[in-house]
Amino acid sequence: MMKPNILFILSFCFLFTACSKFLDEVPEDRLAEENFYKNAEDARSAVNAIYNPLRSGVFRGPYFLQTEIMADYAEGRGSTSIIGEYHGLDVVNITRVATLWDGLYRTVRNANIAIEKIPGVPTMSDGDKNALIAEARFLRAFSYYHLVRYWGNVPLYLSTETASSPRTPAEEVYAAIVADLQFAETSLPPKGAQYGRPGAGAAKALLAEVYLTTGKYEQARDKADEVIGSGSFSLVNISKAEDWDNVFGATVNGSPEEVFYLKFSHQDGWEWPHNLLYSETSFSPFGNYVIYSTLDNKFLNAWDAQDTRKQWGVFTEYINRKNGQLEKLPVSTPVQFSKWRDPAAPTTTGHGNDYPFLRYADVLLIYAEAANMAEGAPSAKALEQLNKIHRRAYGYPYNAPSPVDFPAAGWTQESFRDAVLQERAYELFMEGKRWLDLKRTGKIKAVIKANKGRDVQDVHLNWPIPQQEIDTNPDITQADQNTGY
Repeated sequence: MMKPNILFILSFCFLFTACSKFLDEVPEDRLAEENFYKNAEDARSAVNAIYNPLRSGVFRGPYFLQTEIMADYAEGRGSTSIIGEYHGLDVVNITRVATLWDGLYRTVRNANIAIEKIPGVPTMSDGDKNALIAEARFLRAFSYYHLVRYWGNVPLYLSTETASSPRTPAEEVYAAIVADLQFAETSLPPKGAQYGRPGAGAAKALLAEVYLTTGKYEQARDKADEVIGSGSFSLVNISKAEDWDNVFGATVNGSPEEVFYLKFSHQDGWEWPHNLLYSETSFSPFGNYVIYSTLDNKFLNAWDAQDTRKQWGVFTEYINRKNGQLEKLPVSTPVQFSKWRDPAAPTTTGHGNDYPFLRYADVLLIYAEAANMAEGAPSAKALEQLNKIHRRAYGYPYNAPSPVDFPAAGWTQESFRDAVLQERAYELFMEGKRWLDLKRTGKIKAVIKANKGRDVQDVHLNWPIPQQEIDTNPDITQADQNTGY
């Protein structure tokens, strides 16, 4: 059954720029900012418009090529191959990350418009207004959270009145992110009004991750614990590899572990699976396998073959959908990835799988890591959150002790953190988080060297500020560019 995509029907209602600054009266026969916000439907349309740059540009496909090829288990093919060399980006990929910058800032712009205009909408209660404003602030925080981690100090726009901004220190950007999420957690309903909209649980979960990223471990632990204690989410049990389709499949919509997902459907679909899959498999009618791995990759070779996540997400041979024969992948791309499957995808950009930016498994792992870092060693509760994820991966019920449980003793703070990071790598495989985990923990150079045998140059740690931003923003000059570009 095809997933409904109600949330985004209105997302094509873009916000129109003001065209009456020099007129005494607002024209009644056209939509302008001055007369657009008349009722609750207009306010919801303004919030829906915030999603459009995220779904149509940033996270439809290009983002994951840039991020996942930098992970220690992947390689890029063709024009993306240089990403995995860690020497900095070439002109082609500089242009690609510039489109991500543009999409994220268009999201910020649309959020700022909604935040400023919705308070003036008549016939809406303050509670309803605040819920929409909170959603807009969540999405603004979501956008800045990506900007600050990939570009470092970035321009900060919290008002449409700000025409230009210098590169703002990352600490100030994070402070703005936290303020937005704190407002969102108190003003959003416990769960989103529709699948694909954030609720208070999503705001708390993202706030927990932000605290983890910035080293505020007690706050990260406590905020993740609020999500766990709410009882609003749970893991999906897995008994065999095929059960992962109940988590990541194209028809799944609103599973109990969905915290905040960007929603896609066959009519308005995801391109990321197309970039992963080999075109002859039964996983999808389409695939250009831009991203792949090698038979000697140490990360993948160390991954236990009994782990159902590996069985579901990594393959070297496949059933040819045209002739039904078992075949091996080409020698040039001998290991490929199949976490996102949609055999019924109608087009290359029509996969119905959703992007699970935050799911409950992530919250449990945030708690485990943050509690360990805050308390100096893993508590029984932190160990149990880690074990829940690990048990499920091997097909055991996640809420009961199992033969694959981690040992209860013998941990140091560092060894437990390493175990959590490795479990995150397996659990959140191909979800755009591995590089960022290595970056925030200062482990990038050592891990990439160990698993891929390559040296990460400092120039590769941040993406370049787009040249168009330097050329058009009077508060930024070439001297403000990230090192090496």
